[in-house]
Amino acid sequence: MSFGGATSAAGASPDAGTVRLQLSFAGPRIETMIAIYLGLLFLVPGTLLDLIGYDYSAIEGSPIVKIHVATYFLTAVFGFFVASYPKKYDLLRYYLAMKLGTIYFFCTAVFAVVNIVFGGRSGFGMFFDTDFHLVLCCMLLPFIAPDGMDRLERFLHWFFAINACMGVFELATGINIFPLMTFSPDGMQVPEPRATALLSHPLHAATVTCAYIVALLAGGGRLLRTNLRVPMVALQIAGLLAFGGRTALLLTLAIVGIAVLWQLLRFTAGRRVSRTTVIAAVAVVPVGIALIAALASLGAFDSFLERFSEDGGSAHSRVLMVPLLLSFGWADFLWGASTEYARAQVYSHGLEWGVENPFIQISVYQGVVIATLVISGFCCMLYDTYKRLEPAAIFPILVYMMLCNSFGSFSQRFINFAIFIVMVTTLFRRRDSSRLYVT
Repeated sequence: MSFGGATSAAGASPDAGTVRLQLSFAGPRIETMIAIYLGLLFLVPGTLLDLIGYDYSAIEGSPIVKIHVATYFLTAVFGFFVASYPKKYDLLRYYLAMKLGTIYFFCTAVFAVVNIVFGGRSGFGMFFDTDFHLVLCCMLLPFIAPDGMDRLERFLHWFFAINACMGVFELATGINIFPLMTFSPDGMQVPEPRATALLSHPLHAATVTCAYIVALLAGGGRLLRTNLRVPMVALQIAGLLAFGGRTALLLTLAIVGIAVLWQLLRFTAGRRVSRTTVIAAVAVVPVGIALIAALASLGAFDSFLERFSEDGGSAHSRVLMVPLLLSFGWADFLWGASTEYARAQVYSHGLEWGVENPFIQISVYQGVVIATLVISGFCCMLYDTYKRLEPAAIFPILVYMMLCNSFGSFSQRFINFAIFIVMVTTLFRRRDSSRLYVT
C-alpha cells in the first residue's frame, strides 16, 4: 500500500493492489498543541524539573513525578488528534501500512512492562518516557505540515546553537545552569561536574550533539545557510568538549577528519569546491591549534582529560558485562531475576556505577527474551522512521545507535531519543514529498 496524491480506484492503478489515500495534515489546533509539546520536550529538561521541585530524577517520591511533563502532554495531544481526525479509517490504514514496526515496538514495550509489574522488577518508569513517548512521537510527526516542519528546522538550529553555548559557558565558569545530581553506589547524591545544558545528562547531550554534527556533514538541514555550517560544526564540537562524552568526541573528530579529507580529495581531483569551504579548510588548522592551546593553558580541558584516567570504572565495566550476564541461571537469564538478586550480582561483579550497554542492562533486570523483543521492536521503529527520510539520514542514525550502545541509554528513562527522532525527521525530510497531503 502506498499513500499520497489524490484518491484513485485500485483498478485504475498500474498495480491493482495499490490504494492511494488523501491524508490531510494536522489542523491548526493540533499543530499549536504539537508546538507546545516540542517546546516542553526541548526546553524543559529533567534537571529543570528537579530544580523546581518536581523530583523527576530522585530515587524516592511519587511515581507520578517520574514521568516527564512532555509525555503527559503528548498523550493528550495524540488522543485529541485521533479523536478530531476527519478520516479515522484512513488514518488506521495508514498506521497499519506505514507504522507497523512502530506498533510492534509498542507491543513489545507493553509486554515488557507486564513482565516488570508481575515480576516485581525495576524499569517501570522507562516504559512511559522511553517507549510509550517514542511511539506517540513517531505517530504524530508525519502529520506536521511542511510549513511547520520548516519552522521546526529553524528552531532546531537555534536550539543546538544555544545548547552548545550553554555547555561552553558551564565548562568555562564551573556553574551548571540546571545542575544534575547523580547517585553514588552508597546512595549519596553527587553533583555532576560536567555540563548538561538543555539535555539533562552529559552523555545524552554528547550523543544528540554528535548526531546533529553528523547530520550537518551529511547534508541534512537544508535551511541552514552553507556559510554557517562550518561555524556551527565548530560550535557543536566545543559543546562536546563541555559535555565530556569521550566516545562521542573521538567519533566526531574522526568523522570530521574524514569529511575534510574527502573535500580535499574532491578539490585535488578537480571538482568544484565553494570558496567558503576552501577558506575554512585553510584556516581551520592554525586557528584550531591556537584556540586549543589557549584553552589548554587556561585549564579548560583538565576535567575532560581526567575522564580518560579516572572514569568511575566505566571503561572497566564494559569488560565485566558479559561475565555478569552469564552468571545467571537459565530462568533468570531468559526472563530476568528479582531486582534484589540482580542488583547483588551487579555489585558483586564491580558494576555498581552501572551497566554500560542497554541490551545487557535490560537483560540483567528483565531477561534476554524481553531485551531481544524490545531491541528488535526498537529497530523496526527506526526503520519506519528512516523509510520516510532522505537516504543520507542513515549516517546520523548509525552514529547515534553506536553511541547509545556505549552507555545505559534507552534502558533507562530517556526522552532524548524522542529529541533525536524529531531532529533526524526534520533535517532529512524528503524534498519530493507532497506539500498537500501526508505521503
